[in-house]
Amino acid sequence: MLIDKLIKRVKALDLNLKGKTVLTEAASGAYIVTPVLAALAGAKVYAFTKTTRYGTVEEIFKNTQALINSATDLPLDVTFVDTLTPEIISQADIITNSGHLRPLNKEKLQYAKDEVVIPLMYEAWEWRDADMDINYIRERGFRLGATNERHPEVDVFNYLGDMAVKQIFDSGTCPYKNKFILLCNNDFGPYIAKVLSKVCEQLAVIDYDKNESKYNPENIEWIGGFPKISIPEDFRDAEAVVFTAYPFDKTWIGNNSEIAIEEIKQQLNDPLILRYAGDVDEEMLDKNNIRYFPKHVHSGHMGILPSAIGNDPIIRLQAGGLKVGEALISGKKEYNNIQIMELI
Repeated sequence: MLIDKLIKRVKALDLNLKGKTVLTEAASGAYIVTPVLAALAGAKVYAFTKTTRYGTVEEIFKNTQALINSATDLPLDVTFVDTLTPEIISQADIITNSGHLRPLNKEKLQYAKDEVVIPLMYEAWEWRDADMDINYIRERGFRLGATNERHPEVDVFNYLGDMAVKQIFDSGTCPYKNKFILLCNNDFGPYIAKVLSKVCEQLAVIDYDKNESKYNPENIEWIGGFPKISIPEDFRDAEAVVFTAYPFDKTWIGNNSEIAIEEIKQQLNDPLILRYAGDVDEEMLDKNNIRYFPKHVHSGHMGILPSAIGNDPIIRLQAGGLKVGEALISGKKEYNNIQIMELI
């Protein structure tokens, strides 16, 4: 049962939010777990939601309540709200940077107590300005911390390769007996390559030259030099280019971008760009008849989410983020002698 996985993760992280009030989101799909994890850790939880294309307020509340009810012997204190009132915000000890609560700006945070903490459900280098008003947060002195997704009890990065394989299948291609190119400039690369290189015929990697040592040379062909593209002749027929570049909200592939469309056209016979993360110029790709997948990704967002491969990575990520909330309050940056958070 899903509830058993949540209980197991709370125990693994020794997550203790007793006596604390958490303001987070109630959401659809795999993200249903966030308020329940906080409640299982002993918190009083306010779970805010709104109707989106993923589900109505009523559906989300109903599904989340069903998950709560499955914890038959555990009294969980979750209050569902579809309006963020000053009273609710003022009670929170922890406010997560979850989707329905974003952006965390002055309009909302002006009602927060001075001691409130804000955990980010991602690593520090993945920072997105659009998520929150950092100037107001600094002005108020709120404590802000990012999650070490590579902590052994969080371990979200080891799902990145599975996500790449899922995106390959979703695009209508497959890894078996096909060659791929990984075009990357960030910490996702080695984790994607570790999995993808084992299931495809051959993988070539373009990344910053300084990152070459992070890849296993036995499983890949290193062609380096990001953002320069220099595709070997035997990769001209590569099935697809798995593309991930940070900042995610920067247009990396286009006519006036660091990666020129013309270079891709010249060096690949029938290029397909798999948009793992990082913006591309869709209009120019269309004009040049270059295929890309997915067809549209909101600027700054990933083209494949951990939730696409199931509940497990989201359970780990959200539980890790809540552990960062606990750590921000206690001042303990480590769990099991390994850093769990990074102050922002």
